[in-house]
Amino acid sequence: MKSSVISIDLAKNIFQICALDEMRQVLFNKKVKRSELIHELRQFEPTVVVMEACYSSNPWGRRIEKLGHEVRLIPPFIVKPFVIGNKNDANDALAIAEASLRPKVRFVAVKSTEQQDIQSLQRIAERLVKVRTGDVNQLRGLLSEYGTVVGLGISTLMNAMPDIIEDASNELTVTARSFIQRIYENIKRTSLQIEEVKTQLIELVKDKQAYKLLLTVPGVGPVIATAIMAAVGDVNVFKNGRQLAAWIGLTPSQYASGEKNRMGKITKRGNSALRKYLIHGARTVLNWCEKKDDVLSCWLKKLKERMHGCKAVVALANKLARIIWSVLSSKQSFDVTKACA
Repeated sequence: MKSSVISIDLAKNIFQICALDEMRQVLFNKKVKRSELIHELRQFEPTVVVMEACYSSNPWGRRIEKLGHEVRLIPPFIVKPFVIGNKNDANDALAIAEASLRPKVRFVAVKSTEQQDIQSLQRIAERLVKVRTGDVNQLRGLLSEYGTVVGLGISTLMNAMPDIIEDASNELTVTARSFIQRIYENIKRTSLQIEEVKTQLIELVKDKQAYKLLLTVPGVGPVIATAIMAAVGDVNVFKNGRQLAAWIGLTPSQYASGEKNRMGKITKRGNSALRKYLIHGARTVLNWCEKKDDVLSCWLKKLKERMHGCKAVVALANKLARIIWSVLSSKQSFDVTKACA
C-alpha cells in the first residue's frame, strides 16, 4: 500500500494509525494493537511516519526506521491546535498528520540508545541531587530546632556532623541523635551514588570526538557537554547557530504588527535543563572575564558596561549556543580569536 504520510497516536496497548494519500485525503484511521503495529507498517511502502514526541516515541521510532520508513517526531504543543471536534484517538491521529504537513514545523530527532543512556544518567543524577538537597535542608532545620546552627555549604555541614553527634554538651536527645545520624548516613550514601553516576557518565562519553570538542568551549564542562550530546545529537539538523539558540529558548520573543516591532524577553522554549546549564556556564565565564585579555573577554567587559549583569549572562549563553553549533558542525576546536570576529 502507498501513502504520503502515516501518523500514529501512541498509547500503552491500543494505538491509532491514520494514513493520508498524496492528495492529503484519509485512506484509513483505525485502531491497532501494540503487538500488531510493526506488522501493520510492513504493509506500506517506505514513507514518512509521524508521532508525537513522548516517553515511548524513541524506541518505536528506531523500530520503525528499520522497516525503511522516515520517522519524524513532532512536539505535542504543535499538534493541539489541529485537533478538531472532540478529544479522541482518531482526531488526535488526524491532527498529528495535518500538523506534520505544515511548512515551518521543526521535528524532534529520534534519539539513539546511546543518547538515551546519557540522558538517563543525567536525569538520575539530577534526581539524586534533589534528594540530597532535601535531606541537607531537613537536617539543618532539625539541628536548629535543638539549638545547633551550622554554616552554609554541604561540605561544612558534613564535616561538622561527627562532632555534633558525639558532643554530649548540646541539647540533642537520644532520640534526636538517632534520626539525625540516620539522615546523615542517607546524605553520605546519596553523595556516593551521585559520584558513581557521574563517573559512569564520563566513562560513556570521554572518548567521543564531540565531547572533546565541546570541552574546548569556555563555560562548557562535563555536565553541559553531556547534556548537549544527549539533547541535540546531530547538530546539523539546525541550519545555523541561531536556530540552535532559538530551539534552546535563548532568543528574544518578538511581537510585530504593522509598523510595530517589539522584542521581549527570551522565549524559554525547548530544553529547560540545557538552557539552565548554559546560563550557569555563561555566568562563570562572565565572572572571570575581568582577569583575562582575550578577544571574548574584552567583548564581555564592554557588554557588562552597557547592560545589566543578568542580561549580559543570557546574551553570553546565546553566544555560547552559537559557538557550540559552529564547533560541532565544523568539527574544529574553539578558537577564541574567531569568537567575536
